[in-house]
Amino acid sequence: MWYIDIISDNSINHNTPLIMHRLSENNASGKEEQFVRCPHCATPLTIRYGRYQRNHPEEPEQVSVQRYRCKSPYCPWKTFSILPYPFLPIVRHFLQTLFFFHCLLNLDKKTQAHTARKLVLTRGVVKRLATFCQRFIPWFNTEKHIAPWGPNPEADQIRFWIDFTRDFSQALYPKRWAVS
Repeated sequence: MWYIDIISDNSINHNTPLIMHRLSENNASGKEEQFVRCPHCATPLTIRYGRYQRNHPEEPEQVSVQRYRCKSPYCPWKTFSILPYPFLPIVRHFLQTLFFFHCLLNLDKKTQAHTARKLVLTRGVVKRLATFCQRFIPWFNTEKHIAPWGPNPEADQIRFWIDFTRDFSQALYPKRWAVS
């Protein structure tokens, strides 16, 4: 992390600085959420606000994703969720699917029809993914050298997945993060 260089003296007790990208913390008891911060305004004034289901790529059962509500009166966002690995926000596809799609279409030079059959997708979805990957792959190749999640956000999912999904949605869908 960027603040490790700043806090180099281990003999002094330092408080952890407020970091925008830190949305949830684990405690020693293994409880997953000690507190949750709003990804837009960083306030800890959040409450649980229901759940919704997402399909898992490798398992037949669905995964329940917790929704939260920001209680700050100044925050333009009302609700948000912190997606667990391997879910990406907005696109409804998985990181592995995007990389596999890119390899089939651009590196192996397969046709869109072959790629659609291989991934069990419709041709319309494949066309939209082709357009999306033209933005995603250059962004990923640039960010993997400078972002704290490094070249592989899947390597340490607990530490880096929340950061990666936030960076992903901010860079590729900036209008959703614009202040109203």
